[in-house]
Amino acid sequence: MGDTFITFAGSEDLGGGMKASFKIEPQLSPNSAAHSMGNREAWVGVSGGFGSVQIGNNYTPGFLLFGAATDPNGVSNGAGHLGWGSGTATISAGTSSILYMLPTMVTGLSVGLFKTQGGSNAASKTDNGAGDAQSYALAYTTGAITVGFSSQSTKNTALGYDTPTQAITGTAGVNDTTVEAAAAGSSLKTTNTGIVYNAGFATLSYLGTKSTLKGDSIASTTYGISVPFGATSIGYTSGNAKAVNGTSEYKMKGSQMVVSYALSKRTKAYFQSGSVSASTGTADKVSQQGVGIAHSF
Repeated sequence: MGDTFITFAGSEDLGGGMKASFKIEPQLSPNSAAHSMGNREAWVGVSGGFGSVQIGNNYTPGFLLFGAATDPNGVSNGAGHLGWGSGTATISAGTSSILYMLPTMVTGLSVGLFKTQGGSNAASKTDNGAGDAQSYALAYTTGAITVGFSSQSTKNTALGYDTPTQAITGTAGVNDTTVEAAAAGSSLKTTNTGIVYNAGFATLSYLGTKSTLKGDSIASTTYGISVPFGATSIGYTSGNAKAVNGTSEYKMKGSQMVVSYALSKRTKAYFQSGSVSASTGTADKVSQQGVGIAHSF
């Protein structure tokens, strides 16, 4: 919900339990001419008893293993979900990356490793290693509970966030308010912690994020709930974010609700409403609503 994608994917059985695969899934923007075939996932890979390896433009293992599941509204990119919008949660480090998902060694445990060369969309890999990153993620599922943790280190990359207005009108893919500037020899450290609990009548989730650079930090906490009522489903998230720059602080709070109705097994109509506001500093609040139809082919 919130974005339009088209997927081209395929696989080939290589024998001996091995398989080759590829995926190209661009995000399409009907009201803009600016998009590319590789602006989301675009990779080739091979899998087998050793796990799986994908080379190209990959999502990070933290997002794949538990991060996306902590958003009951399906990572809709709408206003209000601070877990992904505060400049802390790492979804994708961009192009030139290698994603390795280890084989299952302990029932319920998934482990992923990630490496990218100059992967930040806002940085050049020739600028003192800017955007070079490595990360790992672990997720463990037992019964109705999934817990996950990921950590990433990114070279020569600024620590920043978007104010509520910048999140709507600012530069796409760039945190327009800088807390700490990028510098050669420094690394941005990011951690994400997630919990998802399926209680049957509802699914509850938590996402905690933190990024630090040279003593400054940005952190966010987001709680979510999704409740089904027959063909109708209601998802709601509420969160807070805080940026610390020396002795000064900037705080935000946000909430988002999505009500969806299943028209068929693969088609749903939805209404989305969210808002983000600054709780310190200059008054700044942004609200966003939308209606649409989502169809899975």
